[in-house]
Amino acid sequence: MRYHFNAIFITLFLSSTFFSCIQQRTNTIDRPSAYGKVDNIMVVVNEETWTTTIGDTFKNHFEAPYPVTPRAEPIYDLHHKTPKQFKKEKVLKTHRAILIMGALDDMNDPTSALIRKAIGPENVKKAKNQPSYRIVSHKDRWAKGQTVVYWFGPTGDELLKTVTKDYQEVMKLFNKADTEFFIQQIYASGSNVDATNAIFANFKIDLKIPKNFILENIDSTTVWLKRETNKTLSNIFITILPMADSTELNPENHKRIRNQLTKIYFSTYMEGSYMHIDDQFGPIYYQEMTFDKKVTLQARGLWRVVNDFMSGLFVTYMIKDSANNRVIILDGSLHAPGQKKRPRMRKLDIIFSTFSSQGQVKK
Repeated sequence: MRYHFNAIFITLFLSSTFFSCIQQRTNTIDRPSAYGKVDNIMVVVNEETWTTTIGDTFKNHFEAPYPVTPRAEPIYDLHHKTPKQFKKEKVLKTHRAILIMGALDDMNDPTSALIRKAIGPENVKKAKNQPSYRIVSHKDRWAKGQTVVYWFGPTGDELLKTVTKDYQEVMKLFNKADTEFFIQQIYASGSNVDATNAIFANFKIDLKIPKNFILENIDSTTVWLKRETNKTLSNIFITILPMADSTELNPENHKRIRNQLTKIYFSTYMEGSYMHIDDQFGPIYYQEMTFDKKVTLQARGLWRVVNDFMSGLFVTYMIKDSANNRVIILDGSLHAPGQKKRPRMRKLDIIFSTFSSQGQVKK
């Protein structure tokens, strides 16, 4: 059995602290609304930088595989534009996520000129004297709902250094904007108040359930919620277990508990069918983390239905609630044949990010 730990992805998702950068907001009066999908970045950089070491290093980070998808999907979809294209095609300035990258000392590069103008002469000097000053972020620069990030170094060598070591800080900026956009989408039609209240009444857990999820089952230990369209199926399981050796936060217990849970509650129309973790087709990614100020084991992997043709992805948060001597399992699964998995799995993560279980449950 293979276990892998992926620290970058969920750290980016949960982190809200940004280092070595300045954020500025522009007045949005008379600005058009930004266009573009989440996890899509328009990269404005000259052709030479894009096709040499700096560009290759950048792409290695930003086009790295998203954790656990049957077919490879990058963390971000990148769209390269030269400074000439960016200046000529006015609509490009209204993209949701724009990254402008260059070396400040290159007087022949229009991209660098754009950065120097945006940050101002004093900050150009600051970049030369402060190695930590490499990133500036503008909100709503040319359009409402837009994030523009300027990423620079005083020289080409310094630009390569910051691209090599500071890429996670840039990812956090775009990820924060994408998360805000996703929240608007997920809860656009409101919340399923009945389901949210039932979960709290039964388990003293706060979890904001979107209106388009229906409550499929609730009993003394487990909740099952489902959202089904003609293209996708998303499931959320919440289950409560007593703290014991068998519920210690480790990969072996996680796999056993999840397989037991889905065998009881999830089946198709085929007789003898049930959901099961598929760690033969792909690895399970585990990460120890803190979630709602509680020790947590996160797992990402693939699942399949035994005795039927159905499969997909899952994410599990196995949360140690010491105050109440219990372990809380939050599990989301997705079946989306022929569809991109990355944005749909991120939506499940965002729903789980609303989780809270504070204080001691009264018996």
